Amino acid sequence: MNLSELRNLSGQAVIAAGLLMFLGSAPVRAEPQKKPGPEKPVPVVVAKTVSLLADTKIELPGTVLPWAVTRLASEVNARVESLSFNEGQYVKKGTPLVQLRTHPLKLQRDLAMAEKIRVAAKLEELRTGTRAETIEAAKASLEQARARVKVTQNELLRASRLYEDKVLSLHDFDRAKAEADEAKALAEQRQAVLKELEAGPRIEEIRQEEANLQAAEARIAIIEDDIQRSTIHAPFNGYVLKKETETGQWLEKGDPAVSMIAVDALKAEINLPQFHFNKIEIGTPAKIILEGRGAGRANEEFKGEAIEKIYSGDPASRTFPVRVKVINPNSRIAAGMLVRVELYPEEKRKNTLYVPKDAVVRTPRETSVWVVREDKDNNFTAMKVAVETGDNVEKLVAVKADPKKLKVGEWVVVQGNERLPPEVKVNVIDKRE
Repeated sequence: MNLSELRNLSGQAVIAAGLLMFLGSAPVRAEPQKKPGPEKPVPVVVAKTVSLLADTKIELPGTVLPWAVTRLASEVNARVESLSFNEGQYVKKGTPLVQLRTHPLKLQRDLAMAEKIRVAAKLEELRTGTRAETIEAAKASLEQARARVKVTQNELLRASRLYEDKVLSLHDFDRAKAEADEAKALAEQRQAVLKELEAGPRIEEIRQEEANLQAAEARIAIIEDDIQRSTIHAPFNGYVLKKETETGQWLEKGDPAVSMIAVDALKAEINLPQFHFNKIEIGTPAKIILEGRGAGRANEEFKGEAIEKIYSGDPASRTFPVRVKVINPNSRIAAGMLVRVELYPEEKRKNTLYVPKDAVVRTPRETSVWVVREDKDNNFTAMKVAVETGDNVEKLVAVKADPKKLKVGEWVVVQGNERLPPEVKVNVIDKRE
C-alpha cells in the first residue's frame, strides 16, 4: 500500500467518527412507561392449625446391646468327649452343651467310698467299746504274769541265800535277779493293758476317727462335684455364638469351650443430650421401634424401661449413655441392630400446637409456615411466621411460635407455599379440615 492510499483511509476514518458523535448527541424520544396493574393473587391450599394433648416424649436413635455374653470354660482338666450344639442354635437354660470324660473321676470316687467304709467300721468299733472276751483274756494274762512273779521272787530269794553262803556264783545270782525284775515288769504291763481295756477307747481316738470319716466324705463330695462339672450346661436361654473346642481336645481348667448370648431380654443404648439428662430416671417408660424395610413391612414396637443411666458423658457431644431394657419375644431383635427409642418422662401432658407437615417450609436459614388472614375487604394475605418443629403425630407436626403470630384454628398454606413473597395476596382454592 502506497502513501496516497494511506491518506485516503485516514480521511474516511475521520469522517466516520464525526458522524457517530453527531448521532450520539441528538435527543432520543423516551417512550411512556406503563403503570403496573394490581398483583394477581397466588392460588394456594390451606389447612387449620390444631391443639392436641401431647405426651412429652424424647425420641432418639439407639443401638441394641446383648443382655449378657459369656464364654463357658472348662472347670476340670479333662478330654472333650462330645459336643451337643451347633453355632447359631437356640438353647434353653440347663441344656448340656459339652461333655468331658469322667471315667478317671468315677474310679477315684469308688476308691474314696471304700476308704470311707473302712474308717466308718473303725469308728463303730471304738464307739462300741472293748468286748468282754478281750477283757477276760487280759485278766487271765495278768494272772499268769503275777504267778510268774511269785516264781521268780522265790528263785531270787533262794539264790540270794546261796550267794551269801558262797555256794552260788555272782553270775547265777544276777541272772535270777534279772528274771525276777522281768517278770515284775511284765505283770505291770499287763495290769496297765487290762486297765485300759476296762476303761474303753479314749475320746481323742473317737474324735480322730470321726474327723477321718468327715475327710473321706468330703473327698467323695469333691469328686462328685468334679463329675458334675464335667458337663457344661447353658447358664441361660440364648444362642450359641461360637464353638471354642472340638471333640477329643484336652481342656485345662479355664480353657474356653463355647460362647453364648442371652436374647430373651436386650438393651437399647441411646446417647441422651445433656438438656434431657435430668428428665430421665431409672424406670422411665419407653417404646422401642424396629423400622420395617420394603413394601408391606410395618414397624415393630416393643415395650421397655430405662434401667441404666451413666453419669459420665462424652465431652465432645455432651451426651450421656442411657440403656433401656427390651423384652424380646421370639427373638425379633438382635444385638447390633439400629432402633428408634421413645422415652416418656414423668411430666404433665400439655396442649401443643400442631400444623400439617406440608405447611412447614425449611430453608438453610429458617423454618417457617405461611399464615393466611382475611382483611376487611375479604382479601386473603399470606404472612410468614418462624417456627420450631417438634414431635410428629401422623400427618401433623408440633410447632413452637410467637403466640401473637400463630394461634390455634388459623389457616396455614399447605400447597403453593414454596416460593411465596412476603405479605403476598393469595387465592384460597381449597380448604382442608
